[in-house]
Amino acid sequence: MLQAMTTANALRTETLRIDGMHCAACVRRVERALVKVDCVVDASADFLAGRAVIGIDGDPDPAALSAAVTGAGYQLIELADDDAGVTTTDLFPLLSRALPALIVGWGMFFAMQANRWGDFGWNPDMLHPVLFAIATPILAWGLWPMLRRAWLAASRRTTDMDTLIVIGVTAAWGYSAAATLVPSAFESAGAARDVFFDTALIIVGFVSLGRALEARVRQLAASALTRLLELAPQTARVVSDGVERDVPASEVTVGDLLLVRPGELIPVDGLVADGESSVNEATLTGESLPVSKGPSDAVYAGTINLDGAFSYRATQVGTDTALARITAAVERAQSSKAPVQRLADRIASVFVPLVILVAIVTFVAWGLLGSDASWTGAVLSSVAVLVVACPCALGLATPAAIAAGAGRAASLGILFRDAEALEAAGRVDTVAWDKTGTLTSGRHELTSIDAFSATEHELLRLAASIERLSEHPLAAAIVAHAEDLELSPLDVAEFTSHPGRGASGLIDGRDVAVGNARLMSTLGIEVTEEFRATTPVYVAGGGELIGVFHLSDYIKDGASDAVELLRTRGFESILISGDTEASAREVGRQIDIDQVYAQVLPTEKAALVSELQSRGRCVAMVGDGVNDAPALAQADLGVSMRTGSDVAVETAQLTLMRSNPLRAAQAVLLGHATRRVIRQNLGFAFGYNILLIPLAAGLAVPIFDALDGVPGGLAWLFGERGQFEPIAAALAMVASSLSVLTNALRLGRWKLYAAD
Repeated sequence: MLQAMTTANALRTETLRIDGMHCAACVRRVERALVKVDCVVDASADFLAGRAVIGIDGDPDPAALSAAVTGAGYQLIELADDDAGVTTTDLFPLLSRALPALIVGWGMFFAMQANRWGDFGWNPDMLHPVLFAIATPILAWGLWPMLRRAWLAASRRTTDMDTLIVIGVTAAWGYSAAATLVPSAFESAGAARDVFFDTALIIVGFVSLGRALEARVRQLAASALTRLLELAPQTARVVSDGVERDVPASEVTVGDLLLVRPGELIPVDGLVADGESSVNEATLTGESLPVSKGPSDAVYAGTINLDGAFSYRATQVGTDTALARITAAVERAQSSKAPVQRLADRIASVFVPLVILVAIVTFVAWGLLGSDASWTGAVLSSVAVLVVACPCALGLATPAAIAAGAGRAASLGILFRDAEALEAAGRVDTVAWDKTGTLTSGRHELTSIDAFSATEHELLRLAASIERLSEHPLAAAIVAHAEDLELSPLDVAEFTSHPGRGASGLIDGRDVAVGNARLMSTLGIEVTEEFRATTPVYVAGGGELIGVFHLSDYIKDGASDAVELLRTRGFESILISGDTEASAREVGRQIDIDQVYAQVLPTEKAALVSELQSRGRCVAMVGDGVNDAPALAQADLGVSMRTGSDVAVETAQLTLMRSNPLRAAQAVLLGHATRRVIRQNLGFAFGYNILLIPLAAGLAVPIFDALDGVPGGLAWLFGERGQFEPIAAALAMVASSLSVLTNALRLGRWKLYAAD
């Protein structure tokens, strides 16, 4: 029943699979019911994928959760622990209610039209009871699920789309039943004995068919998560004491030795122990080019071994694998609510009562003030108002776009933490780039050494002894060079890290400091920086400068393309680096960034981002190191490379599974595309209701009166009197929801076309 997703936050989160949700009102009811259960602190439901994510503090009673969901009118689906499948709506029940209503309804419609056109003279006293007897059971069968949900909503003093449909259909059926069973009352009142059994049936049929189609489209919108889940292998080949045996992947433990043959899926994360191969990691990174793997290289669950066999040790299993974390991130993003969605939900919550009021006013106005005091016309117009109004389209507008956008991002190796991060990406207009490890490879190489009061080897041995205790990329380059020369490290006492400056310690009682010009300045040592493309690392001993290392870095593939891509779309790029002015400006020159800020400390990076924000800029910060964490937290959108530090990944709102700057540019552009689709959907949903509700209420009648009647081509839509036909209203209502969903599905095929 419950599936653990993440424990990254203070609250533990679990996923519930829920059947029966189909609109924003359903989401609100489920969320309100769940937060009333003990230990449940918050809840976020997603009707697109049929699930709810709850934040819990403790262990909630599964029976209480089930009772809460059932009491709200829905069903909590129990899953086995190893079943992480996404709930998919069974379309057969919806179709079994839609098709009989549509077939019989249209049959009645054409029969009654044929009677009018052919003047067959069928006796209403005999025809109407037959229609009543046929329509009533079929109508009851088709309307029952909506009636049940509308009743549950009413019992909780709320309303939803089912409320509108039930009232509208019941009004049409009730008027027709009265005209059939008590015709004398109509005759004495001078009212027409028209019946609308066909209209009621066709409305129910269209709504049920529309919901079946919506369910199918919703499945497509959530299919990215389904595809990720399908990548998880079910079995693994474990080697123990030289014996191979296949076991369920869920039973693999950390430290197990596994064997993978060509063409097989890798079951859990690990490090290659023996053998070589090429692995397709497109499922994690979005990059289809194979990646060579050899001893000590990392491999990930869900990726495909291509051409070689190898054995590896499991390091991450179960929910700790990269694939499981990606799946959880996509699920969390699709289930969370963007700020604009909360606004749409609030509007939808007052929409239905407002529509009911409009329908009542329409009924009274046409019944009392119509040119012929036609209560028949009043029924038609009020039913049309109830049916044509569509809060479903309004409720679908944002979550459908978020689900499709987050799914497409995942396929590109871009993981948004939540819907708010995806929406924030859509507002970004400025991208601030860290240099080392983000735009450059971060794999520095020592190119030259200036030794002043020691030999190069002595200087290198001193510096490497200090730097081996540091995690900075420059330190790693110095240590690697010393190891290549087989220089053994010296013992270091009182090691101290100076963030953004370097490191220091005692070697044989002598103060040794290794770092940049700022560190030297704090020690009272003046250094002269040459304008050269290399990065200098100074070494001081006993308070004096004893040497300088010069290191070079390389621009990453995709860095120039990312900056150029953003520039052509109107975005501004800024380079922020803790490196020297010369080195930072050289990188800026190579990738064509004019605004370069060098020698910036970690806290100063955050202050610089804040300054940009104070000027009205919406800033995305892209980084990968510990020193980037403050800026990532300050930015409107923090973007971290998965290959970066754990602190950077945890702080960022967006993680790139492939360390390619082009992915960061794609994330920003995809965020803008998602935001554009949300605006389109909301505009369509509002525009649809603003246009069609007045037409359904009869606004077109005086217009057609002025035109001497309804043109023949519009008679199917407005009838003979110019009043919007309820059947057309039902069709329009279904079309509105489907159009919003299909518009959102375009994001699933999003690519970097020139027009994006």
